[in-house]
Amino acid sequence: MKRRYYFLIGLALIVGAVFLSACQTETAVSAPELAVTVTPDTAVYRQKVDAAEAAYQSSQFDEAMALAKEAVQLKPGDETAWSIYQQAAVAAVGDDYLRNLPDHRYRKDTLHFLADQANGMQYAIIDVREPDEYAADHIENAVNIPLHDLLQNLDLLPESKSAPILLYCHTQKRATHALVVLRELGYTNVWNLDGGWAAYQEWTAVNPLPTPGPTATPEPEPPSC
Repeated sequence: MKRRYYFLIGLALIVGAVFLSACQTETAVSAPELAVTVTPDTAVYRQKVDAAEAAYQSSQFDEAMALAKEAVQLKPGDETAWSIYQQAAVAAVGDDYLRNLPDHRYRKDTLHFLADQANGMQYAIIDVREPDEYAADHIENAVNIPLHDLLQNLDLLPESKSAPILLYCHTQKRATHALVVLRELGYTNVWNLDGGWAAYQEWTAVNPLPTPGPTATPEPEPPSC
């Protein structure tokens, strides 16, 4: 399980960094189950590796994983095929995540978050900042789970993976990494607070809290770059 979680955190850092820089991910990679080791035919092994590499370069990630797995079974001691398998698995998860981003990229602005609450939606609010940041001030009813401790505290999340979860940090960067990890773990209704705690404070300082009733749907975001 630790290997699964470390892989997901690595993926979150990669995807989150790419996502944030543009605007300012079976999920875990586990070793393929190996067949009984056979005496490798070097030529066949090389063909499998080359074909896997070509499929990876052509963005055929599932095919690349299948070919690399066959090569690993031929020659388990060679790292080349296993390396291609890992890369293709990471790329497959990342590709699936990016292709399924909605218009608002799993972001909920302060107005719509508070309007949801006014209309009775019960979010599990997770503050992924450090304890001293949380102690200074935080959103009412938020639970503090620092980002680096997130996967050791999944018991603090809702039992249902379809329950609404709102993540926030100071400016949204740490929460973006947490969101990617939780989405890849199967939580289907996870959102980032757009702009983080800083944006929340700024909005609530000058606006009255929403009351029950309809709230305008946000316009789809324009291209970020």
